[in-house]
Amino acid sequence: MWKSGLPVLCTAALLFSGCTRSMDSAMVNDLLQRARAALAPDKRTAVFDVTAGLEGDALVLRGEIQSPALKHQLMRYLRDSLSMRIVDSLTALPDSSLGNRVFGLVSVSVANLRAKPGHEAELVSQATLGTPVRILKQRKSWLLVQTPDQYLGWTIDLIVRMDSAEMSRWAEMPKILVTEAFGFTRESPDPSSPVVSDYVAGSLLGLEKTTGGTYEIHYPDGRHAYLDRRAGQPYAEWLRSVRATPEAVVATARRFTGIPYMWGGTSSKAMDCSGFTKTVFALNGVLLPRDASQQWLVGEEVDSSLNLDALQTGDLLFFGSHAKADRPMKVTHVGIYIGGGRFIHSPGAASATGIGTNSFNASDPDYNDRRRSGYLGARRIIGSGPARGVDSFSSLPYYSGHGY
Repeated sequence: MWKSGLPVLCTAALLFSGCTRSMDSAMVNDLLQRARAALAPDKRTAVFDVTAGLEGDALVLRGEIQSPALKHQLMRYLRDSLSMRIVDSLTALPDSSLGNRVFGLVSVSVANLRAKPGHEAELVSQATLGTPVRILKQRKSWLLVQTPDQYLGWTIDLIVRMDSAEMSRWAEMPKILVTEAFGFTRESPDPSSPVVSDYVAGSLLGLEKTTGGTYEIHYPDGRHAYLDRRAGQPYAEWLRSVRATPEAVVATARRFTGIPYMWGGTSSKAMDCSGFTKTVFALNGVLLPRDASQQWLVGEEVDSSLNLDALQTGDLLFFGSHAKADRPMKVTHVGIYIGGGRFIHSPGAASATGIGTNSFNASDPDYNDRRRSGYLGARRIIGSGPARGVDSFSSLPYYSGHGY
């Protein structure tokens, strides 16, 4: 018998005398799909690889699920929906083979995150130097990690694994936030000394001390180096002073003009459309979701009909295909409004100029008819908060300095 509005498959009198024969695999799969939609609707941000099969009078659950908490929710959901014995053979992540080192820090300028554990797999996102991640499982040299925006991906790039105490110590120690688009750290304060490694905007490095015109810093993996003071700012100072204003967001966006497009890119080396908007807002203290379709779901809706008077500089603009009788609306692109009917975005692989501006005004030389016809609406991130799905770095424990 299914409860809570689900189909009744047998009477109470038959619950323990052959009722389960009335269930078939299609019904079981339907129940799991309902559970997935209710508890973990976005596979980009939650592992829900759960299968179920009927064995005698029991429903046996196998596979992997994001966490013990999500597993508990699933079990409660099924018990509320189904009056039969449930056998739990699920693995809740992080996998026990990882031990207690289930946290990590990116220790290269940009770590590539892929859809599957293999170099040939799709690049789905990236994580920059100093980004804290949760480690969920390991397959050979590949780690499945989750970034602070909850995005999942496999990486083989250098992740320094830590336990919770080590991660908390890192979160609380003084750090430098890199604000320059990209550059190099050196072995000594002499700018002509050998390179230690590279960095991108948004990188976080441990701060040892300030010496003249340089910061003495260390990487998560322990390497020591020197960073020109003009390339960064003490993180605690930045955190206290950063404000996402329309002017600041647009100024940051313009700094990346000409940066090339790359599918999956989220760093100042190369960016896709949502990687660009995510990076711009991150450098102004705001954590956005990873993909355009996810960004569409946060902030305040301010327009859906290209009413330019309703827009404010710094608003996110969304593009894609409009809803039709046989298919729903689909968000495929995002940019940032800069005023006067113009917007800045990472336009796609076909663009030779990289990040740049386009216009909704047909009289402008950079008018883009495709984007005008594919305009879906705008969201205001600036001034929005957690109630609308918009988090600030100052509220995140792994970035605020209050431990992990």
